[in-house]
Amino acid sequence: MNLSQNKSGMYIKVPISNRHTFIKSSVFRFQFPVLLYFITFISTSLGRRSPPCLHENIVSIYKTSTSNKVCKTSFNISKHKRAVPFSSTASSLTMDSQVPFPNLQKVGLLNNKNILIKNKENVENILSLLLKGSFDNLQLVVDFDYTLTRGHFNGEKSLCSWGILDNSHHMPSFYRDKASELLAKYYPIEVDSSMSEAEKIPHMVEWYDNINELLKRCNVSKELLSDMVAHSNVKLRINTDELFKKLKEERVPTLIFSAGMGDILEHVLWHFDLYSPNVKVVSNFFKYNDEGIMIGFTGDLIHMFNKNENAIHSSNYFSEVEKRHNVILMGDSLGDVKMADGVPKSSNVLKIGFYNHNSIGERINDYQNAYDIVAVNDQTMDIVNSILGHIKV
Repeated sequence: MNLSQNKSGMYIKVPISNRHTFIKSSVFRFQFPVLLYFITFISTSLGRRSPPCLHENIVSIYKTSTSNKVCKTSFNISKHKRAVPFSSTASSLTMDSQVPFPNLQKVGLLNNKNILIKNKENVENILSLLLKGSFDNLQLVVDFDYTLTRGHFNGEKSLCSWGILDNSHHMPSFYRDKASELLAKYYPIEVDSSMSEAEKIPHMVEWYDNINELLKRCNVSKELLSDMVAHSNVKLRINTDELFKKLKEERVPTLIFSAGMGDILEHVLWHFDLYSPNVKVVSNFFKYNDEGIMIGFTGDLIHMFNKNENAIHSSNYFSEVEKRHNVILMGDSLGDVKMADGVPKSSNVLKIGFYNHNSIGERINDYQNAYDIVAVNDQTMDIVNSILGHIKV
């Protein structure tokens, strides 16, 4: 037996066989708080908790060792979590429940100065249904000129389907001169924000009628169209090929609805290898004589303000895809928002508008009122590709 002094100053008898146990226990009671504080300090400094198993085991040991209440110490361990940086391409991203618009953030539409969203709550709800749905529930309705194609490239305005024809060396000079005059006269009317749509329509019809009569005098050969496209500066938006590859793989019906020249448009699709069985084109198509010379247009002309009146809306197209209630619409003009008027009213439609200008002008408010998402001077298909990338397969 040996004598050892306790905390009250009294001497107690401690068996020699228990001396080492007593000493170890006393040292542990003294050193453990220091050890735990040290672990907590390091954990907090690193911005994350110590591993749960280690933390819980240490606390458990400490509580057991102090059950005789010889030593009482309290701890306040802060529970810090390191913020996980957002990445729209991260496949295993876990969204914080406190993020106000998790789907907008997931697809990378927040904090982007080139993307304008007037009603984030509404777009968040639309995206929620889109992302929860499958590709079997999806269809696309897309404009062509300056929507699938770029608005500009290397500081130069890209050609639309009409422009490809207008600027081709295969066209006679009188056509190019007259077409330029008509463009200078009617295009300002098309984009005049002070005029109503009803006021513009007669001028648009007059413009198309003049072009129609002009083309009849040019003896345009069907055989020359592919060469016109090949020698033009038409460019697709960046990653359009990626978009169409995905749509083809998932067999998503894609309606290209254009007020341009359908024959030229189709040759552009063939030129870039985008024309697949899931793609349908509605546009202004030429009428040819037996020699393959253009002699006019077939059917009623489609212009930018009557896309809701075209025969596609009275056909069985939308009834064939009516079970695909998730719709992504893309356009670059205010009239393009009407392209999906034929889909059932209960459909979930996301409208993406491309504002193809370097600076924000007075018309931007009209675009924000018409479209759910407005992409300002964005010459890519990154928005819709990101959305498709998060749809469940």
